[in-house]
Amino acid sequence: MFVDIADSTMLYERIGNAAAAAQTQQVLAHLRHLVEDNRGGVIKSLGDGLLAAFPVCDDSVRAACAMIDTQDRHGLRLRVGIHYGTVIEGVVGDLYGDACNVAARVQQIARAGEILATQALVSGLSPDLRNRTKPLSNVAMKGKAAPIRVHQIRTDDDTEDAVESTTLGFSMATDAGDAMVTLHLSYRGQEIAMSRALPRVTIGREDSSGLRIASRQTSRQHAVIDFTRESFLLTDHSTNGTFIRSGGSPPVVLRRDSTKLVGSGLIGFGAEAQDESQDHVIAFRGELA
Repeated sequence: MFVDIADSTMLYERIGNAAAAAQTQQVLAHLRHLVEDNRGGVIKSLGDGLLAAFPVCDDSVRAACAMIDTQDRHGLRLRVGIHYGTVIEGVVGDLYGDACNVAARVQQIARAGEILATQALVSGLSPDLRNRTKPLSNVAMKGKAAPIRVHQIRTDDDTEDAVESTTLGFSMATDAGDAMVTLHLSYRGQEIAMSRALPRVTIGREDSSGLRIASRQTSRQHAVIDFTRESFLLTDHSTNGTFIRSGGSPPVVLRRDSTKLVGSGLIGFGAEAQDESQDHVIAFRGELA
């Protein structure tokens, strides 16, 4: 299991380094207790997250649900990814191997406040816990010949209704030699310019979103765009998917997957993007260095 404190960078900016570090350590100590209460062990801390291991699948899910159900106590939301598989024990108790890589990838595509697990993990659950899972999409993972099926694990606090999705997410590659340094986003008269000065924008129906999309087709926490390694990376966290149209290329559909934004075009959050006037569509335009 990988668990991460969502938007920890924003926490440091909001309350300062000392206070944020103290709050982060308090949360991690709480998570450690929940792991140990469910017969698991914390392998290592990861700055603003943990790597943990459990003897059986049920224990990992019970620990994850307890984490999500108590996250509001600290005013922070968590992302949890769980996978079942063989690992290699390294020095000082560290773990390595494909199972760790898959669990880390699953955690990365989880929304804030969400638990995601692989088919391998879900297959090992007892019937009562398996009934709390909902299949999402097949996710392509680096080093894997075939995509991996991902499931959402519902907790006691889950309330959002979502459409079932089984569509594979594809990534849009680019060989462009020039790096984009500014990404302009336009939505209903609102303009946002992303750059090193504004390296992350959250997008969704929530009022707290960096770019709020007023559409019923859009999830509360739909997607995030990050400026990283001289590229703008869009990651979908939704159930209905993100639809990208750029130039004359066929539309790219993302479901729990990521892609680089290249050039200019339209992005539909929850449905296909036909034109900029639709309430779920934003326009994007990149500026080259």
